[in-house]
Amino acid sequence: MSAARRPQRGAYESFLLQYVSQVTALESSLRSMTYILPGRFKDAELAGEVIYALVHLLGLYHDSVLFRIVGTGQRARERERPQDLAPHARYTSFWRTTQPRYALAAAALATTEAVQLLAEMLARRRLGERRAWDVVLAIEALKAACRFTLVRASQNRPVITPPLPQREFDPAQLEQPAPSTMPLTWRGTRTHCLRRSLASVGSRDVYEHLLSRTLTEQDVSPPPLLVRPLTQPAARIAEAVWILRPLLYVALLRTYGRRDLRPFATSLLVECLARTLRQHTRVQHSKSPSPPSISLWLSVLGMENSFLDWLASGLSTQSAAQRPVSTVEGDEWIARNRSLWWYLLRGPVWYGWTRPKLASFVARTEHRRLLGLLGSIIREYLPLIDDYYYSAM
Repeated sequence: MSAARRPQRGAYESFLLQYVSQVTALESSLRSMTYILPGRFKDAELAGEVIYALVHLLGLYHDSVLFRIVGTGQRARERERPQDLAPHARYTSFWRTTQPRYALAAAALATTEAVQLLAEMLARRRLGERRAWDVVLAIEALKAACRFTLVRASQNRPVITPPLPQREFDPAQLEQPAPSTMPLTWRGTRTHCLRRSLASVGSRDVYEHLLSRTLTEQDVSPPPLLVRPLTQPAARIAEAVWILRPLLYVALLRTYGRRDLRPFATSLLVECLARTLRQHTRVQHSKSPSPPSISLWLSVLGMENSFLDWLASGLSTQSAAQRPVSTVEGDEWIARNRSLWWYLLRGPVWYGWTRPKLASFVARTEHRRLLGLLGSIIREYLPLIDDYYYSAM
């Protein structure tokens, strides 16, 4: 970076840190506005997608700046106001800072996902139907390459979505605190350790503050242990199948078309295969922290009893290999299972069942006030899902 741009970048980052709450609110408002733009004027969907892509890319840059500040605050124990990251942010931040390949692949994947619909819109307008499918196929190939790189860079761990840390903390915590007449820290007379005073809690309830400072097992676990590695061949095959499924689906769509049953059925079968392999794969978890069991919670509540422990062990029907070791792993499993709902917007199911149902809802609510507004938004999105692959993603 040139020396002339460094002061400008530093000034912008200082501005971002000073007004981080307002910037976050503006980003959210612009994203919300893009959802109601389609159909409002000519080429409104393209204008809305341009705004969405720019806001998304700007948000990725803001996240990188804020998490660089938060990471510095966590590593510096003497800071007055250290930040606590969520498990997902801890995990992704660890790999991003320790593995350059992970950082590059994650940034490329996030950037591609931010502009993929815009690229498809421009390709269909400028290149035609056939060439547009070539662009979509190239995008999916790039995303698959990035995901395989993430698996290798994270030492054979499954891809976590999103691969970059999200803004899961309150941005207002990064702003400079308001002047106060009461001291925000105190030093022990015997240990001479510097601690935060209750005055630093501000308007928050003291009990809520103390509860938020309570540490769980995954809070103190090293970030790599939040997601188990793929140690078995079947687990690696399941991850590879899950990564390659979108690429295979787009290749079949390019050949047979969106209304044909073969791309839809093949993609669904492949995704179910990956899900089945993942669920029935035994992974090594001897060094991985397990989530708190029912027996542990009984002990915390002071209800230690051999009969209760036996009953709790009977209620825990899942094996340790089938349970997620952290919320990072559990949320990823839930997200992958939930992605099956997107098949309602694809192929013959969309054209033969989902779309007629939505069109009927739009027709019935056309002359109603509140429902009519919702129906008008749905009506403008129907042709987008018909025409663009990434509108149903």
